[in-house]
Amino acid sequence: MNRAISHFLLILILSLTSLLMGCAGALLGNGERPQNNEVREQRSVEQITADGTITSNIRARYANDVVLRKLNISTYRGVVTLQGVVPTQNVMQRAIGLAQSVKGVRQVRSGLRLR
Repeated sequence: MNRAISHFLLILILSLTSLLMGCAGALLGNGERPQNNEVREQRSVEQITADGTITSNIRARYANDVVLRKLNISTYRGVVTLQGVVPTQNVMQRAIGLAQSVKGVRQVRSGLRLR
């Protein structure tokens, strides 16, 4: 009986270990994939949290605008990337300006396109 319990515990430990190792990349990388063939470094929990806060604050500033709230926003180490389609150059500049005004933003990369 002890041998069966030992085998069960060994299998359980190995299963949990492999499960947790598979999740580590998603947790450290915030589930985001590198864009434009860039290699991303691992971020600390604090940096992931700060990036999430920046993204949330930008989304809050865009919330009342029908066009801006449809844009895709990603943040990595304080660098914000905006993607989507906007109707005019003025709307594009407003989107970039609002993102730049959020605390913690180091740079805004625009992948916005005119309709």
